[in-house]
Amino acid sequence: MTGISFTAIDFETANNYRASACAVGLTKVSAGKVVEQTAWLMKPLPGYDEFSAVNVGIHGITAAQVRGMPDWRSMYGPMMDFIGADVLVGHNVSFERSVISKANEVCGLPMPDLDFHCTLTLARKHLDLARYTLSDVVGALQLPAFNHHDAGDDARASALIAIELARRSGAATLEALWPAPARKVSSGQPNYYSSGYTRRLADLPAANTAANPYGPLFGQTIVFSGDLAAMPRAKAQDAAAAKGAVIANSTTKKVTMVVCAELGLVNGPLSSKVKRAHELAAAGQDIQVIGEAAFLRLMAFK
Repeated sequence: MTGISFTAIDFETANNYRASACAVGLTKVSAGKVVEQTAWLMKPLPGYDEFSAVNVGIHGITAAQVRGMPDWRSMYGPMMDFIGADVLVGHNVSFERSVISKANEVCGLPMPDLDFHCTLTLARKHLDLARYTLSDVVGALQLPAFNHHDAGDDARASALIAIELARRSGAATLEALWPAPARKVSSGQPNYYSSGYTRRLADLPAANTAANPYGPLFGQTIVFSGDLAAMPRAKAQDAAAAKGAVIANSTTKKVTMVVCAELGLVNGPLSSKVKRAHELAAAGQDIQVIGEAAFLRLMAFK
């Protein structure tokens, strides 16, 4: 299994917000064998640091345990150094992907260019089980017992599931284990049209200079914070650019409008983009923060 190499990843969060990561587990696999593993506790980011009783009951991590520890801003670099150029594997890996996306968004960082493969979908393809939780799949494959919801143990369990299913199926590469059609690229749309993805600067749409110059979005420089309920962020960017807006990824002194998907939500912490917009507005910059409904009204202008 020389082509079965990846890093398995698992996050635990302090509450329902994806940006509230409080633990990460990483297991590196090379040529079908576990070669390295690590796990870290971390303090959740400010504004996302309240520990829910439900989450504590699941993973057992408390606020006291992470007090004084580094948060995502300090842990992101070492985490990415461990991952390197690897594909990331996890059980229900869309959760891990959203944690990275949302925590980076809060910190003003772009979503890294990573590929993700899911052992949950893999298990559903190869096994006939009543349930497909991590514990159920580990038991069905007769893999070593583990401490479920310990990030390090969960990452290792995900890695062992992928290795075992590769062995049983005879897959010698990740491409054979997770065939390309599972990536759903037949629509011709790149991955950033899925929720949670952040485009690279080079992929941002150009402003349509032929748009109606009297339209309310023409000439605006817009940043989007979060995915709108009506459409993924990338499609909202495309739509605004078609109306003549310049699209940016971060709130700078050139930005005139921030569209916040979560504006007005009860007790919803502000993203770093919105916080920066408020700071710039207080300093005298002509910049406004609007919600989804206001943005859609502006989009309706012909």
